[in-house]
Amino acid sequence: MALVMAAIGLRRLMERQMAKRKRTPIEYAVLATIVCFVAAIIKYPNRAVFTNARPDLKALKRDAPGLPLIGNLADMLSHREDPLDYLHKTFQEHGDVISITMPMIGRAIILNRPEFMEHIFKTNFDNYVKGDIFRWNLTDILGRGIFVADHEEWRFHRKTASNIFTTKLYRSLVEGAFKSSAEDFSTVLDSAIAAHKPVDLQDKFLKLTLDAFGKLTFGLDFKALLSEDGPNEFGDAFDFLTSAADARLSNPFWFITDRIIPGRWKKHWDCIGTLNEYAAKAVRNRRAETSEQAETRKRDLLDHFINYKSEDGTMLTDSELRDVFVNFMMAGRDTTAQALIWQFYCLMVNPRIMKNIIHEIDTVLEGSTEKITYEVLMNELPYVKAVLHETLRLHPPVSKNVKQAVDDDILPDGTRVYKGEFIAYSNWCMGRNKAVWGIDAEQFVPERWLISSDANSSATMVNPTTGRGLSPYGKFKPESQFKFIAFNAGPRLCLGMTFAQLEAMSTTCILLQRYQFQLTLGHPEPTVKGSITLPMKEALMTIVTKRTDGPVRVPLASQRKE
Repeated sequence: MALVMAAIGLRRLMERQMAKRKRTPIEYAVLATIVCFVAAIIKYPNRAVFTNARPDLKALKRDAPGLPLIGNLADMLSHREDPLDYLHKTFQEHGDVISITMPMIGRAIILNRPEFMEHIFKTNFDNYVKGDIFRWNLTDILGRGIFVADHEEWRFHRKTASNIFTTKLYRSLVEGAFKSSAEDFSTVLDSAIAAHKPVDLQDKFLKLTLDAFGKLTFGLDFKALLSEDGPNEFGDAFDFLTSAADARLSNPFWFITDRIIPGRWKKHWDCIGTLNEYAAKAVRNRRAETSEQAETRKRDLLDHFINYKSEDGTMLTDSELRDVFVNFMMAGRDTTAQALIWQFYCLMVNPRIMKNIIHEIDTVLEGSTEKITYEVLMNELPYVKAVLHETLRLHPPVSKNVKQAVDDDILPDGTRVYKGEFIAYSNWCMGRNKAVWGIDAEQFVPERWLISSDANSSATMVNPTTGRGLSPYGKFKPESQFKFIAFNAGPRLCLGMTFAQLEAMSTTCILLQRYQFQLTLGHPEPTVKGSITLPMKEALMTIVTKRTDGPVRVPLASQRKE
């Protein structure tokens, strides 16, 4: 008892001494920090700091559950390896309008219906821009090119580039460059067949489109496809930067973490240096051309930009031309290649569809690459076109995007968007939305793009105008660009849409006329690698053999002699 009384007395004495003692500045700072932290948690119980409360969204159950002060940052970081699948599951759980918050970014309302796409891409187009944060994230990579440009800057890029994408160009590409690229690809496949080696179709398609687009638009011959397997300096640098750009969109503290991770910051700028070197080479070569040399070739994309003059006579600087180069190379190299990569994978795991597409190609083209023309690709191969569109529906190369509201707005369902908030969407997710595409939305079904399809038709009908066989699969049925937004929509509809379709379809026709493709034994189901576009994380290892049941390879030179 005496000990207890002594302890109580000692405690009271210590309390009196503590009361008399003045607290140090550090103690006051710690107490102030604790008070501010608790107050902040009370103010921001389930959203990122400095974001406004949205009771209207909460009432409609559109707020994705978040943590105090950091909002949904933890979810985004924990799912950075599979953000598309995570977002798709979140839509299934919470509906087609989801609100999230992120530190330093703010609130984003993520949408998953065509009527929302029509509103932001067409009805109120001017109210939704890339915005300063998007540019800040990507400006060291993309500069001020078309991917990050808004308003007049964007209009300039689009208007200047549109001069090259004409029907005349498309006809010449199908007749020449696209067939030539496919011949180079065939040479690579023949070598692999002779050596009894599997082929990484992902690597080869990326090299194919790099060579084709670089030569056609900027006069650069990368010679990537026919070179020996090994490092691809430009392609490797490009892949690293597109992956880094994607990571920044889910990590608002990238400017810190990129510097902390050993070697990352140096590699980042080394890769940018590689892109800059190739851009400088393209511009330097073009400026060094004589008038006679320029007259002997067709005008390309670089010509239109390098010869551009503003009203006051000012021309683009080398730095501005560099931004043009990087942005359009991203558009032309990655997107078409990845469409082909995912398409051939889908064909290999769906034998019925592979059989149908080969049947149409053989029926209409009759084994001749000479019959592959602009008109035939656009109008006479509906199943080939349907397979490509079905691939892009499920595996769009640009799978997600974000825009910022310039002013307050009301979406078609009544959801309010306030100035400065972000609108985001994923065409990868919308392509899998059963409320939009039907109960089989997650399945690969090219027939959804066809009218009067009859896959069982055995009779070969003849086109009375051309004398060629008619496709037994009916007609191609396009969808609204706001439902199928693989090529964007509205005023920002992709300038190179027809270019990409023709390159992919002509390559597909030539390869399937000559070869059979089969995944290597035990090939895993591919997963998506983090990137602005949609590459596979693993190689697409394929066993390629020559077809013995139909058309064989006839070199273009021999066909012309005939």
